[in-house]
Amino acid sequence: MAGVGVGIMLAALVVANQHTVSQWYQGSGYELLKCITLITAYMLAAWLIIKEPKHVYWLAATIVAVFVVPRSADFSVFVVGFWFQKDALVPILLGTTLGLGICVSVAVLLDVLLSSVTKSAVVRTAFALFVAGQIANVILLLQQIDWLADPGPLWNMGVIIADESEYGHLLKVLIGYEAAPSSFYLLTLFIALLLPLLMRAIRLYVQRNSRSKPEYQA
Repeated sequence: MAGVGVGIMLAALVVANQHTVSQWYQGSGYELLKCITLITAYMLAAWLIIKEPKHVYWLAATIVAVFVVPRSADFSVFVVGFWFQKDALVPILLGTTLGLGICVSVAVLLDVLLSSVTKSAVVRTAFALFVAGQIANVILLLQQIDWLADPGPLWNMGVIIADESEYGHLLKVLIGYEAAPSSFYLLTLFIALLLPLLMRAIRLYVQRNSRSKPEYQA
């Protein structure tokens, strides 16, 4: 909860200075700021997966706070944009309440499911997949501001699960689902998923070898 609160406060600060931030780098400042926050959160999450430091709670709270910033900022911009429109207040409040209820329900369900999993490797992989899905959005942001070319989609699964559908939004948040992903997007997703898990495996392998060598020599 502490991470969510800090993230919302940082998002409010970004929204309050949105006009100034948006003018950076020839109008690409807001997108670049979101890229920086996502990359920062990914690096912290990767460190958590690889090292499992002692102060897990504070690191996890920091990761949540950084991840919350771009999402909360986007939501705040949307609300502010429609707040003063006629007859918009009630739909906004109803939609926000319904959305928060769904988010809390999904969060509780995921917590129950992951808490029942006995193997920590499964939980760790699920967390790595979630983080990879978030960092893959950097590719979309860079393409949006023309900092990265768009090679076009490899396929289109919009007929099965559209990006705009309820399932599409849910899968987007959980695993970075894209109905029509590009090669850049998928490559980023897979590298971001495998890199921390592979580095953790290497670290554990080196630790086991360093412990077994003295016993072998003795």
